[in-house]
Amino acid sequence: MHLNIPFKSFHLENGLQLLLHHEGTTPITAVNLWYKVGSWNERPGKTGYAHLFEHMMFQGSAHVGSDMHFRLMQSVGGVVNGSTAFNRTNYYETLPSHHLERALWLEADRMGYLWQAMTPEKLDNQRDVVKNERRQRVDNQPYGLWLDKTLEMAFPPDYPYHWPVIGYMEDLDAAGMDDIRHFFETYYNPGNASLCIAGDFDEAQTLEWVERYFGGIPSGPMPPPVEARFDGYFSGEKREVLPDAVQLPRLYLSYHVPGMDSRDFIVAQILSAVLSGGKSARLYNELTFKRQLAQEVGCFLFPMLQTSLLMFMVTPQNGISVETMEKALQGEIDRLSLSDIGEPEIERVKNQIVAYKVRELQSVSHIADGLNQGAVLYGDADYINKELALYQAVTRSEVVAFAQKWLKDSNRVVLTFIPKNE
Repeated sequence: MHLNIPFKSFHLENGLQLLLHHEGTTPITAVNLWYKVGSWNERPGKTGYAHLFEHMMFQGSAHVGSDMHFRLMQSVGGVVNGSTAFNRTNYYETLPSHHLERALWLEADRMGYLWQAMTPEKLDNQRDVVKNERRQRVDNQPYGLWLDKTLEMAFPPDYPYHWPVIGYMEDLDAAGMDDIRHFFETYYNPGNASLCIAGDFDEAQTLEWVERYFGGIPSGPMPPPVEARFDGYFSGEKREVLPDAVQLPRLYLSYHVPGMDSRDFIVAQILSAVLSGGKSARLYNELTFKRQLAQEVGCFLFPMLQTSLLMFMVTPQNGISVETMEKALQGEIDRLSLSDIGEPEIERVKNQIVAYKVRELQSVSHIADGLNQGAVLYGDADYINKELALYQAVTRSEVVAFAQKWLKDSNRVVLTFIPKNE
């Protein structure tokens, strides 16, 4: 299936990429702005800056008061937020189309004039917000350190996927105004960004607004490239046992697999869904329903651009040992490498993925995000139209070959949580 989501692409003189997708059936417009920066662009000792800066971007700019970005959007019925990942940071608004100019002005003001309104008090305030977020989601959460520990085991200390996106407490504490200003001036400029507008708008008027509000922002120097390259495939199994304040043990198996811009990443998504795509999938059906060994089990692909991780998570039923649980899980993984995959399984999964993505694309906000994802991560905004055909082209033999190549003990890290009293 090759989609035909129409869009136009422009570049302002200062380097800002602009993508326009017109859909006038409902009076709703999505504004989606991606910056080519994430935790990948950090370095040891200075982690968490990309995520911290996502918070700082809502603290007001030269012509917008503190917390007014949210208020000005919500007062007209708009939805607004941002998110940070390893290889990108995005900001987005979805609002009634006759308020589009307001969203563009707000985004442009913080892109070009954020620093004039920055204060140490704002930095300290948002630093505390992020630290509390880390406490709630990671440090004080049962099994909360699973991702920190997995990344630390999977990647060398100087490799930019070694640390979590949220960063480490000590690095957040050490971040000063000079650090944050350097980060902003390095990465938050038009030449390092892609703006997508999707939905109901007048093209000529919108182009005029974009030029008016964004066109005068200086392009700035292009950020330095990250030179890191991952060469740790099949470097030997790594294991760690972590006592934690939990009632039941839990096992995480993570395999190194190619990154998001690889054909193998598409195959890995099919394989992951075969194993864990609902209650009819293999892991739940075998380990939870039939054999009643696992209280919770799943498989998911942790997406990163240069290299990724295919992760398995399983919590055994009370009374089932970790050793028994790992052996049973390993048996299901081994079945994949023994060509024990049927064509109906592959077709069912492909149909599920296609249906899910088609449903997503009923929303202009998802279309805007998809266009920017293709433009920023793959260098091709038209990826949104090609993606479904990539899934549909995956064959049973490709899935088996993937399992045989990548799902080897020498290519994984194994993290086991056990109750502290054990």
